[in-house]
Amino acid sequence: MNDTARFNDTIVVEIDIDAPLERVFQAWTDPQQRLAWWGDDGLYRGQKMESDLRVGGKWVTEGKSKQGKDFTVSGTYTRIEAPRVLGFTWNHDWGGAAGTETHVLIELTPTSSGTHVTLTHSGFAAVGERDDHKQGWGRVLGWLQSYLQRR
Repeated sequence: MNDTARFNDTIVVEIDIDAPLERVFQAWTDPQQRLAWWGDDGLYRGQKMESDLRVGGKWVTEGKSKQGKDFTVSGTYTRIEAPRVLGFTWNHDWGGAAGTETHVLIELTPTSSGTHVTLTHSGFAAVGERDDHKQGWGRVLGWLQSYLQRR
């Protein structure tokens, strides 16, 4: 069997957050809140987000890397079941896979202390791209956790 046949195009990243389900969903879907928590000045920071929160609605985030390079991430909402499920396509304009559309599904489950977040990202064409996103999503969920637990 060759490596291509064994390639898994999906990553799953999970975290528990000490915040109610509704609050976690709101942090994902409210553009002002998303800009407040998604990013780190030492890596990159979103500066503008537009969102038409409905199935088929578009979203776009524009920002800058720490080196001052502009970036854009965009997509279309594919599933919205507030406050438990959010699905969207993911397109970015950097790296070798720029312009390749992938799919993100965020599932929120209530726990005794808050919310369990499961993020599934699928459709990667290359191992490196998949692995880079797995590391990135771990960082992003940490930022979300810090934002919600300090409020």
